Order: sequence, then C-alpha cells, then structure tokens
Amino acid sequence: MESFLSLKVPLILLFLVHCVAAHGRHGVGEQPLSKIAIHRALYALHENASIKVEPVLGTKGEDSQWVTVELKHPEPSQDDWVAVFSPANFNSSSCPDDDEPRQQAPYICSAPIKYKFANDSSAGYTTTGKATLKFQLINQRADFSFALFSGGLSNPKLLAVSNIITFANPKAPLYPRLSQGKSWNEMTVTWTSGYNINEAVPFVEWGLKGESQTQSPAGTLTFSRNAMCGAPARTVGWRDPGFIHTSFLKELWPNTPYTYKLGHRLFNGSFIWSKSYYFKSSPYPGEDSLQRVVIFGDMGKAERDGSNEYSNYQPGSLNTTDQLVNDLNNIDIVFHIGDLPYANGYISQWDQFTSQVEPIASAVPYMIGSGNHERDVPGTGSFYDTNDSGGECGVLAETMFYVPAENRAKYSTDYGMFHFCIADSEHDWREGSEQYKFIEKCLASADRQKQPWLIFAAHRVLGYSSSYWEDGSYGEPMGRESLQKLWQKYKVDIVFFGHIHNYERTCPIYQNQCVNTERSHYSGTVNGTINIVVGGGGSHLSDFGPVQTSWSLFRDSNYGFGKLTAFNHSSLLFEYKRSSDGKVYDSFTISRDYRDVEKKMEKSLLLLVLLSLLGLALAHTNGFGEQPLSKIAIHRTTLALDNNASVIVSPSLVGLKGEDTEWVTVDLVSPNPSSDDWIGVFSPAKFNSSTCPPENDPKQQTPYICSSPIKYMFANHESNSQYASTGKASLRFQLINQRADFSFALFSGGLANPKLVAVSNFISFDNPKAPLYPRLAQGKSWNEMTVTWTSGYDINEAVPIVEWGRQGETQSRSPAATLTFDRTSLCGSPARTVGWRDPGFIHTGTLTGLAISYLKAERDGSNEYSNYQPGSLNTTDQLVNDLNDIDIVFHIGDITYANGYISQWDQFTSQVEPIASKVPYMIASGNHERDWPNTGSFYDKTDSGGECGVLAETMFYVPAENRAKYSTNYGMFHFCIADTEHDWREGTEQYKFIEHCLASVDRQKQPWLIFAAHRVLGYSSDYYYGLEGAFEEPMGRESLQKLWQKYKVDLAFYGHVHNYERSCPIYQNQCVKSGRSHYSGPVDGTIHNQCVKSGRSHYSGPVDGTIHVVVGGGGSHLSTFSGVTPRWSLYRDYDYGFVKLTAFNHSSLLFEYKKSSDGKVYDSFTIAREYKDVLACVHDSCAPTTLAS
Repeated sequence: MESFLSLKVPLILLFLVHCVAAHGRHGVGEQPLSKIAIHRALYALHENASIKVEPVLGTKGEDSQWVTVELKHPEPSQDDWVAVFSPANFNSSSCPDDDEPRQQAPYICSAPIKYKFANDSSAGYTTTGKATLKFQLINQRADFSFALFSGGLSNPKLLAVSNIITFANPKAPLYPRLSQGKSWNEMTVTWTSGYNINEAVPFVEWGLKGESQTQSPAGTLTFSRNAMCGAPARTVGWRDPGFIHTSFLKELWPNTPYTYKLGHRLFNGSFIWSKSYYFKSSPYPGEDSLQRVVIFGDMGKAERDGSNEYSNYQPGSLNTTDQLVNDLNNIDIVFHIGDLPYANGYISQWDQFTSQVEPIASAVPYMIGSGNHERDVPGTGSFYDTNDSGGECGVLAETMFYVPAENRAKYSTDYGMFHFCIADSEHDWREGSEQYKFIEKCLASADRQKQPWLIFAAHRVLGYSSSYWEDGSYGEPMGRESLQKLWQKYKVDIVFFGHIHNYERTCPIYQNQCVNTERSHYSGTVNGTINIVVGGGGSHLSDFGPVQTSWSLFRDSNYGFGKLTAFNHSSLLFEYKRSSDGKVYDSFTISRDYRDVEKKMEKSLLLLVLLSLLGLALAHTNGFGEQPLSKIAIHRTTLALDNNASVIVSPSLVGLKGEDTEWVTVDLVSPNPSSDDWIGVFSPAKFNSSTCPPENDPKQQTPYICSSPIKYMFANHESNSQYASTGKASLRFQLINQRADFSFALFSGGLANPKLVAVSNFISFDNPKAPLYPRLAQGKSWNEMTVTWTSGYDINEAVPIVEWGRQGETQSRSPAATLTFDRTSLCGSPARTVGWRDPGFIHTGTLTGLAISYLKAERDGSNEYSNYQPGSLNTTDQLVNDLNDIDIVFHIGDITYANGYISQWDQFTSQVEPIASKVPYMIASGNHERDWPNTGSFYDKTDSGGECGVLAETMFYVPAENRAKYSTNYGMFHFCIADTEHDWREGTEQYKFIEHCLASVDRQKQPWLIFAAHRVLGYSSDYYYGLEGAFEEPMGRESLQKLWQKYKVDLAFYGHVHNYERSCPIYQNQCVKSGRSHYSGPVDGTIHNQCVKSGRSHYSGPVDGTIHVVVGGGGSHLSTFSGVTPRWSLYRDYDYGFVKLTAFNHSSLLFEYKKSSDGKVYDSFTIAREYKDVLACVHDSCAPTTLAS
C-alpha cells in the first residue's frame, strides 16, 4: 500500500501543476477583480476631480437598473479607472479587526464589485478629462458608491468618490433558484434577501394558477467571514452574503404548472413580496412524456455593461445564458456541473451570477455540481490541494444552491424517465471510498423499467478527453480507473463532464476500446458508455491534443451545451448546440427496448436451477394448462366471409348510467354451421391488418389479423347445443369498460385454423375513457394510502386527481402520477405481438396524513376459464362476502395468468375491484408476472409471456424503490415481502434487504412478524417437490432459514404450488414445538423440515421455529401432493382456499384456512405469548454460554 501511495501522490501533484499551467496557457486567465491591488491603494483626492452617478434605483420594484456615471479629472491618464463599491462606505472603518495595521490612511480592504477604465466608452478622455460611463447595477442588499482611481490596477490612487445611491428596498427577496427536492413531487425554492429571521418570516406563496394558494415556510442560512477558508474570500473578496432562504413545496401534482412568489412577513404585520414566477412540476418517475434536459459546465458569469473586462475571461457566458432563456419553453431541467460563477473568493460575484441565471433558475430546476472553482482549498479536505476556489471551500455553492444531498455535493435525482447520479469530483471517488459506495448504490438503484435513461455526471473528466493528451491518460488521473467497471456493470448510457472548456463526444467505450461501430444512431444493446465533455459553457476555451484518438467521434473548440430529449422509454435524442446561434452541430439517437438494458444472469448460476426445475415445468404444462387465448392461431386466419352469415350484438351503446360492466346479447346466423365455430370479441373493434405493427412479417393472405381477441366462446355454448343443426345461436357476454369499442367476429375452423365468416356491428361504452378499477395499497408510511386506477385520459388531456376525506366533511384533492408503456417495453411474445393491447393510462394518487385504521375468471363462461382457473371466482366472491371482516389483502404472485395477453389485466382489475377499492390489495411478483429469458429474472423461462414484470409493476403499486420486494407495516403486523424471481441467496442485494427488513421490526409494537414470497422457499410436500427430494424450491431455504430463526419469524407464506399445506414450527427439517393448533410464546423456528414444537392447534410461550404455510390454491388448477407425508406436514388440502390472520392484541393471534367453495374454516391454530417470549433465545440465536448451559 505504501508503494502504491508513493507512486500516486507525486503523479497527482505533477498533474495539477500541469493543469494550472495549461489553463493559463489556454487563456482562462485570473479573476478580473484579483488584478486590483486594493490593499496598496493610496489617498490622493483631487479637489478638481469629480464623479457623479444617477438616478435613484428600483423606484418601480426593479432588481436591475442602468446608471450613468459622469466624471472629470484635470490630469487624465489612460490607466484611470472607475470602481463600484457596495456597501458604499469602503474606507478603513469597514476593515476587519484582524487585518494588519497600515501607515497609509485611509486604506481599503474590500475589493469593488466591478470596475471599468475611464476611457471605456470615451476615447477622448485622456485629452478632455471628461467621460460618461454606463453601469448596470443589481440589487445586492446595500448601497453603492463609485470611485475614480489613477495609477492603474496595480498602484491605485483614490482621486474622487461619488454620491451614494441605493435601491428603494435593498433587502427585497430576489433571484429565486428552483431545485428538485428529495422526492419526485417536491420542488425547492431558494432565494436571497436582506431580511434576518429576527426581522421577518420568510415563506413562499404558491399553488395552481387561478386556484387557492398555499404558504410554505422557508429555512434561512447565512455565513460569516470566518466560515471562509482563506484569501481572498476572507480578506478583500469578502462581502456580506445576506440571507439565503429555502422553502420546500411538497405533494406537487406531476407535470403541472404552478405559480409562486417569495414573501417576508414583517413583525409589524406587513408583507414584502417578490414578483410572481411560474414552474412546471416534475413528471412521475417513469412517466411516458416528452422530457428535455440541458447539461453543461464551466459557464461563469459576465457583465452586460462590459465591466471587469470579462470579455477576456468568460466570453461565452452570456451567449449560453441567452440561448437557454430563448429556448426555455423547450427545457424541463438544467444541470450545471461545476465551475459556476468563477467568483474565486470574490463573494459579490455570486449575486451577479444568481441574477444572470434567474430567468432560467426561477422557471426550471437548476441543478448544480461541485467544481474546483467552488471547492478546492489546500488543507480543507478537497481531493486536489490547490486554491482554485479562492478560499470559498464549497461554502458559497452549498449555501446559495440547494441539492438533494445528505452530505456535500454528490446526489441522485429522478426526472421522469431519467435517473441521474451526480458525483463530486473534488472529493475522493476511488474504489473503497465513501463516494465510490454512493455512486454504486445510486447506479444500482435505477429501475430501468421506469427510468431507462441512466446518466452519470461530474465536473472533472473522470472518463475520456483529448485535452488531457500531454498527461497521457486522456482523462483525470485515476479518474476512470475505478469507475468504468461500474458504468459497464450498470449499463450507464452517458457520462457528462466539464472542467475542460470545449465539446467532445466519444463512441460507446469500455477500457479504451470502442464497443460499437455506430456514430449517430445506436439501437439495441450499446455495450458501452458514451463519454461527453460539455465544459464550453462560457469560460475561455481549452485546446485539443494533436492526436485524433480512435474513440473521439466529434470535437468542437467552441462554446455550447448539451441537450437530452427523451421521447419515451425507447427513444432518446442527444444534441450539442453552440451558444453563438443555438443550432445543432452534433447529435445522436439511442433506440432500444427494456430487455436490451436489463442485466443478464450468468448461465453457470442458472444451470443447477434449470435442471432441478425441469420436472416442475413439465408439471405446470400438464396440470395448469395453457393460457386459453394462446390456443388461437390468430396469425393463420383466412378470409371466408359469407354474405348469408351474420353477427348482431345489442345493445349498441352500454354504460349509459355510468356502469363499468354490462351484459350484451350476440345473435348469430351461419348457413354452414359446425361444432367448432366460435365467436371472438375484439377490442378495439377494428382488428384487420391496418392495426398491425410495421415490424410484422408481410403475409400473402389478406386480411391477416395480428391481435388476439380479448375473449371467445364456442357457438354451441350452453343453451345453444342445437347450433350445428340450426345454424343459429344466441350468446351472452359480459363486457367491461376497456377504453375502446368492441366488435364480435364469427370464425369457423376451430381455434387452430380460424376462418373469418362474419363481423358484427361496433358497440361501445358511453365513456370509454372513464376512470375505473381503483386498487388501494399501503404507502411508504403507516398513515399513507395509495390509490391506483386505469383510464383512457392522457395527462395532456386531463389532470388526474383523487378527491378524498372523512365522510360528511370537507374533501381534499390529491394529484396523481401517470404511467403507461408501449409495445417495445415488453420483452417478447405474445406480449409484443398478438397479446399486445394498449394498457391505457395508470394513475396513482397518494393520500397522506391519514388518521388512525388470487385469480381472474370470466363470469360469462367465455375463454373456457373453467378449465384454467376454476376456483378464481369462488375465492373472489368469498373475499367480497367477508369484506367487512378484512383489513388488508396480500396476493403473493401469479396474479392474472395473462401470460402476455394484455387485455386480461383489465379483466382482473375489474374482477378484484370490489375488494381492492375498499382495502389495500398488496401484490408480490410471481413467475407468471416476471420470468423471461435474458431479462434478469432468476429463472430463465417464458412464464410471463413476454411481460417481464412491466404489467404487474405498473398496474399495481407497492411501497418499493426497485422491483417487487418491499416491507410494510399494518398495525401489529410487520410484513417482509420477497421477490422469488430475483436471486435471494446469501450475499445478494435481496438477501441484505430481507435481513434488514426482519431486523428493523420493533416487536413491542409489531409482535407478529410475517415473511411471504411466491415460490416455496420453505417447505412443501407437493408431488414435484417430493420428486426433487428437497420438498422446497431448490436452494430455497438454504440461506434464509437462519434469518427466520435469528429474527423469530412467526409465519412464512408461499404460493406457486396450487394447494394448501401447513407445517409445524420447524427449523432445519425438525419440528421444534409439539403443539399443532395453538402456539404460545416465541415460535423460535420457521416451519420447514423439522418441527420444533409438538403442538398442533395452540402454541403458547416460545415456539422455537417458524410455521410454513403454502396458500397457492387461490384459483388456478390444483397441484397434487407427494405420496409421502413428511412428519412436519400437519395439514394438507387439495382444494381452493385462502388464509386469514386475526390479531386480537399483542399477545393473541388466530390463523384460519378457509375453502373458497363455502368460506368455512378447515384448519386453524392460535399463538399466545408475551413480548419476553419473543426475546427468548432460540436455536442458532443463543449466546455460546447459553448453549453450553
């Protein structure tokens, strides 16, 4: 380690020397105010020299105004200059006590805020001694005076001082800066004023335009000279920063315009107001809407009056600002990744900068990154030991601008379909550092289904840049060494950097090699990360190296900025625009599907699982049946229209009284009837080849049909047994509102060789777009409920809301986020092909601050679901009948068995609506929701029919940051819901989540600890688990049982196996309690292989194990049991049913298994115990001394 450090440290120092020299050579120059030797100023007042300024400022509330300065000097010189001081009093009385005494008085110890040479606009000044200058002043909380100096900047001599001028209200609230908050529906507003909190209370008044406004309080920060780390910030550059206020505007409606204004309530009851501003709130994470992001670095600030000779320092700054202002209607969020004003310790320049960007930052979030000119000071913890910040050491940047960071300037933020990880290049980022861990966590947390576009950004070039050619690394030393493997591992799309003042784009690259030959359009898997330098925001340009590297695709030594436009989850456009004209000079697009970016599992990891599951997969095929719609060979349809055949459906308009489901009658006539004739229901009603996606293969036979019906029924169904003889039938179908019209088609030839004979009239619901099928779910806190529903209304057409409150009292309105997805979001067939149907728009509203407290089937007999999910309706009906005695429902996977036929999700949400609209309906991920090869699911099978989790995770809300694992509390219960379709084994991210979830429970408040997952990670004597020999999912309990034992999990629930079974309290295959129906005290073991309690129906005291329960008999075809009955299996039932837990208090729990056919209890047990029983040590959780005794 010593040799490593001894090599690396000199390398850094050598490089920094090189960089400083290079920047000087490239023309970056010094901070203009630093050129003034203000401490050397001499007193040389001349009675015939004069300087006068007018007018009075801000009489109409302006925060910026031009003034005219007239000066006379009888002995003019070309190096005479005029300085602007604020505060106006700049003599020695304003100097800090700790400054060194000077013999010359007065001496000046504060730099001016700007300056101009006297001959700037008066070429004859050196002859006439007269000049008129124009300055632009902004309100900076103090008065102003102007001073005439001779002797140039290096030997200033004070000749004359002007009158004092001031703004009408120097303390006015000004320069608002918006920023993303710590959640997607929060916006922060930061501004500057002269009002201390002891003088006035700061707040923001805000709301929807034209509606009642809300007032949100603001926090207030400031800092003193002592907070600075060195000169000039502590000395000549110091200026009082005023007071910086930040208010948090919460629970915003997504993508909605708001108005706001800044306010201060004085203690005499009067108010000080700013002007009104507006912004549009952020989209919901994953929302499919147009989203536009601008990103650049190193802009700096400039003076529109030409003062400070900034034309020699940051010549492109105003052009960049103006282009962004001109295009503001097409910008949603801005990232300025370091080197903001280049104040370099001259504090007054931060006001100038916030004023310059105010037209942008007041309207869209203005997110910043930390750069060397904000942070670096020797000996203060910055990674680079230079004084680039002029003593500011990050205080100004971190106070003047808000970022959603816990510490320092690194943070993550979501914006719609984007996930941003913003690093702080001024602190160590290398492997093993705290920041490296943050970066990996940020990248890993991206949910690529919701946020497909993953962006990394930092100030210094931690990737690739041709301007680093002299060093040989073509990047910051040690920059990409640690990070590039993270970018590759998490498939980062683009990384952005500043620091180098030009524009450059690389190919998709990894380890110095281009991994994609495209230049301007990338489709499918990109295989590497595109590096882009966007440091040409405004400061002096940097040269490129003489070598044209193979990975550098486009270079431009000019001022400009980058812009990202996400059109949807599959299409991203990048543009580089020059600041001079706003035109595009470089661009590329990325087009891809979710499957292209989802991580692929290692085949070696899956081999054992696949071999072990082969028998189970066959069993599912033989026992559970196919999805009924998959039996229809819809692509093989031929045209056989018969003029004498007819299909008539009535009524033609349904839902006239607001119904969302209605029965219709279909009368059909066929001159050539057959027993295999059938009726297909299509929605949308138009189903010919014009609706097929362009990528479908052309067919010779027309029309061909490329979308499956939403349901079907044979013509001879039930009372139409004579159809084959008469050619006439009358069928009844139940339709639900699915956002489109319907038609009915008569086919002959059976399902395998369909021939289209006749098509009906079209019918429709009165309002096809109506909001329907609400699904409640627990929020992320106990007093939060979410409501998810489906409609046909896009956010551009209508704003979704939930109106709610106590019955009979004033109702509140909460905004709702909106999600949808397109065909390309799905992973394979049939979901992308014949099973595709537009899902509409899925809205989720969150109701906060609340006060204290199975499967789909067709009721009309269509789709032959009686052969597929025969128990589904019985289970649903029993839950509806018992709804007054149910508080929350958990459906642990295999929800609809849609298997890629998207229409079936509407059918399911309609079926469970009576339940899900009344109580939280919590789901878990099953194989029929998630599994698809090469998309990251643990099992490499096609059980989801190409849905790959998109439908389940969009249609239902769970309080999870990523994927389908989550924890939730309900009163005395604590639930840990695992996701068996992703790896759960020890060492994985999910294993850590499970342990954290179990460890986080407070057993005094929530004594009943429940684990649930779809696949049987515990114990089951199902026939095929018996054949496999483990009586569980392979590798299921191997890692988890020690966690269940350690944290004393009471019950573990599973589905997947379609029957009911309960084990004794068990640990390591052994029953650990003799009771069978009553458990009292600590359970001390999870029911698996060995029972740890001999009881069967009542358990009291320490139970010593966990009870395992299979509850997979919600409705799908039943699974047979093994011929062997393990001794840990206390009760088995080959029937449909569900389980109910009733907690009477902290000491008493009742478990009941009810059959779906009659709702009666067929198995039950109780647990009675005290809190001390949960604390008692159990197997594998006792201290060694306890075990020895």
